Amino acid sequence: MKWLAIKTALKKGWAWTKAHAWVPVMALLMLVGLLLYALTRNAAFISTIIDALEARRESYKKEIDVLNATHKKETEEKAKVLEAYNENLKNLEEEYAKRNESLDSEKKKELKKLVEESYNDPEMLSRELAKLYGLEHG
Repeated sequence: MKWLAIKTALKKGWAWTKAHAWVPVMALLMLVGLLLYALTRNAAFISTIIDALEARRESYKKEIDVLNATHKKETEEKAKVLEAYNENLKNLEEEYAKRNESLDSEKKKELKKLVEESYNDPEMLSRELAKLYGLEHG
């Protein structure tokens, strides 16, 4: 019985909507109009929203600039470490060549680790290289 009542009510509602379709459309237009009026009658409200969006955009731009600068700095520092490693490797290979010895991969790995750890302290790097590879420090 309930289903029959619901079905009848829906059919009556559909018949009313077909006959009076302009009423829901006009009600929706009035609602949109009132909403637009409420938002635009006070220009300070709109300008506050625009200012907030602008501040958010500026904050995003600053954050991206900081991230780009940090990435560039890290890339340059990595290149310097690699350059120092290659230079030290070349010097070691020359020193070993003078003594007719070869530099194996284990010693190359140790050298790379040592350069990465003590890159900012050249004196310590020099001491450690001399101690590790039996070279003269000075």
